Amino acid sequence: MIKIDELLKVGVGSLFLAKEKLEEFVEEAKKRGELTEKEAESLIEELKKESQEKLNELKKMIEDEVRRQLKELGVATKEDIENLKSELKELKELLKNVQK
Repeated sequence: MIKIDELLKVGVGSLFLAKEKLEEFVEEAKKRGELTEKEAESLIEELKKESQEKLNELKKMIEDEVRRQLKELGVATKEDIENLKSELKELKELLKNVQK
């Protein structure tokens, strides 16, 4: 089974390589006179932005899958634990009042 951190590293690595190749392509196009310096910078910035967006999407997908798997396994969430703590506190108060 693939670990989540390994999957994230593969995704980030793939995005990085794709971004690197696209930056090389932009530089070559600039050298050939197909893009101006300003156009090349703009395109590279756009590629960086898109890479970050894809990375965020990948992270969200992984987080969603982890949540789904934990729910399927019946693992309590933080909210579940906080609710139980609250109920326990209430029961302790009731017990304390009954004992008086």
